[in-house]
Amino acid sequence: MKIFFSNMTCVLALTTSSLAFAAPQSSFKLNGEVGGGLIFNSALSIDELDEVSSQSDNGYEYNGEVKGKWQLTDNAKLSSSYAYNQKTYSEYSQYDLALHQLSVDGSYKINRSEIGVRVDGASASVAGETFLNYQQASLYLGHFIQPETYLRTSVKVKNKSFSELSARDASGFGTTFDMFHFMDGANTMLIFGLSAEKENAQDSQFDYFGLGIHTKITHKFSLFGLSSKVGLGLRYQKKDYQSLTVETLQAADTNERDENRQVIEANWDLHLLDNLSVKTELQHGDFKSQLESQTYQQTTASVGLKYTF
Repeated sequence: MKIFFSNMTCVLALTTSSLAFAAPQSSFKLNGEVGGGLIFNSALSIDELDEVSSQSDNGYEYNGEVKGKWQLTDNAKLSSSYAYNQKTYSEYSQYDLALHQLSVDGSYKINRSEIGVRVDGASASVAGETFLNYQQASLYLGHFIQPETYLRTSVKVKNKSFSELSARDASGFGTTFDMFHFMDGANTMLIFGLSAEKENAQDSQFDYFGLGIHTKITHKFSLFGLSSKVGLGLRYQKKDYQSLTVETLQAADTNERDENRQVIEANWDLHLLDNLSVKTELQHGDFKSQLESQTYQQTTASVGLKYTF
């Protein structure tokens, strides 16, 4: 936790300095959301620790987010956000998860293009103990090739450190490409993206090169006079790891642990009031690895209320 917040202090200082030099006509907006609900998980796991259980459980989820946006000039924008998410399970409390996320983003528009820099930080804890701190910085460029189609590409560097598993401490870099296409007066949005990343860990057996593809479609409509939004998405990721050496009393055995992950998800938001909505999510993942312990299927579901302000 200390590493996470200390690394973000300098970013917040730069944010404050930028505001001091903002144009007199600059504006500031603040908004956020809070929510909570019920969750179900068919296979409790902690991906970052390769911890997978065959046990299922249900519980509660709480989350909140605050966003600030500074419109410094007509073309320059600075925004920041803080988000918190907590999952608490009824029986297997050793899988209780909490996540803090902080981000700062600065961008500048040039005609139909936009260039920006973004810094993200996160701190994760399990069963009340912090186990992971994560930082990422990215440079991105976006461009409207036509009024309804937006392209964005980015490059990023990242660093993560574990409280007790220093062999997994790693740094890496990557790149992404995304396309956003709007239809039906922007009520329907189609997203398609590609990604590639390379991660180098303190212990080389955790080094990997990953490729990913994701797509999602969302649609806004009215149901019984209430605003609704549905979404359907698919993610696929392939990770090529270094060989994994498993030592026994007799000998050292070398195994491959390359992974393929495929996740399909669906969600539905139904607005009961302007600021109050019911949020439902369903997700199914098929995780395959040359390590038997990392081959499993997982279904998660959640339903809850969300209030925005």
